[in-house]
Amino acid sequence: MSDGKTRETESLRTVQRAIDILNCFSFDQPELSLTEIANKIDLAKSTTSRLLSTLEQNGFVLRSPNSPKYKLGHRLYYLGSISGRSIKVREVAKPLMDELRDLTKETVNLHILEQNYRMCIEQSEGVLSIRHLVRIGERLPLWAGAGGKAILAFQTEAFQQSILDSLESETRRMKLRGELAHIRAEGVTTSMDEREVGLAAVAAPIFDVNGEVKASLSVSGPSVRFTEERIETIKRHVRESAGQISTRMGFIREEAT
Repeated sequence: MSDGKTRETESLRTVQRAIDILNCFSFDQPELSLTEIANKIDLAKSTTSRLLSTLEQNGFVLRSPNSPKYKLGHRLYYLGSISGRSIKVREVAKPLMDELRDLTKETVNLHILEQNYRMCIEQSEGVLSIRHLVRIGERLPLWAGAGGKAILAFQTEAFQQSILDSLESETRRMKLRGELAHIRAEGVTTSMDEREVGLAAVAAPIFDVNGEVKASLSVSGPSVRFTEERIETIKRHVRESAGQISTRMGFIREEAT
C-alpha cells in the first residue's frame, strides 16, 4: 500500500473513531468517563484521550465541571439547531417557492441565518433564458442584498450593531440602519445592483413559531426586468408567500388593536 493510501486510510479511521465516540452518548448515558468511552469503542485509553481532546477543543464534547466525565458539547447543539431549522423550513417552503417561481418566472431563493452570514439552502430556478442563480450552500453577507437585509432587520439591536460595525464608513452604516427600520415597518425589501451589478432582488422575512426571523424568501433576476411597476407586484407576491411559510411554521401574527 502506498504512503498516500496509508495516510488516507488512517485519516478515515480517525474520523470514524471520532464519530464512534460521539455515538457513545445517549439519553440513558449523557455523561461518560474516559474509561467508559474507551471500553465502548474498544480503543486504547491513550488514543481515546487524544481524540477526546480534539473534540473538546472544537466544542463537540466538554468535561463536566464537577466530575471527570465528558458530555456532548455546544457545537453539536448548534449544528443540530441549524439542521432542524433548515430541514423544516425547506420542506415547508419548497412548494410555495415553486408556485412563486411559476408566478414571477424568476429565481426564488431561501436563505437561513448562519452566524454573521446568510446561506442559501433551497432554490427554485427561474424559467427565463437569462436568470440569476445562487449556489446552494453559498454564504453571503447580511448587509448587502435583499435576502440578507430581510433577515438582519429582525435581529437584536446588539447583533445588528455588530454587522454595522463591520462596514467601513459611517455613511454606509447610517444608510443601512435606516433601511433596516423601513424593512421592519414594511415587511419586505428590495435591492438593485447592490451585491452584484445587473442583479435585482425582492425579499421578505420568514417568522418561526417563536416569532423570530432566521430565514428569508427572495425573488431575484436581471435588474433590467425589475421595473418599478413589476417590483411592486413582486413585492406583494413575495410578502404573501413568506407570510404563508411563516404561518405553516407555526407563527401567529398579532392583530393590530
